[in-house]
Amino acid sequence: MRIKLSVNSDKCRKKAMQVAVLASGVTSVALEGEFGDELVVIGDGVDAACLVLALRKKGCCATLETLQEVKPEKKPQVDDKSVTPHCCIAQCSVVNNEQPRPEIYRIVHDSYGPTTGCRIM
Repeated sequence: MRIKLSVNSDKCRKKAMQVAVLASGVTSVALEGEFGDELVVIGDGVDAACLVLALRKKGCCATLETLQEVKPEKKPQVDDKSVTPHCCIAQCSVVNNEQPRPEIYRIVHDSYGPTTGCRIM
């Protein structure tokens, strides 16, 4: 969105940029125009009317010039077949000659015997 500002000094421009940066959803703010009197705001879900109202409350005479949706650039899809494998994959050995180790358990007899009444252990 592009907002036209009527500012007289750098202090007013700075104040307008601070208000715009604090608005929810704003990702970037820039001053453009011949005299630095256009505020360009980029973001997702920015409420243009609320932003202009907030600028006016801070003492800046602001009017909404243009409002447009910026569509994200489409990235070219890459086929899995055309991607070369990572160099580490070719160097790793596929065959594992190590045998699995058997787990060894030691049987422990209960010293209390069947008098405890506990049949779970």
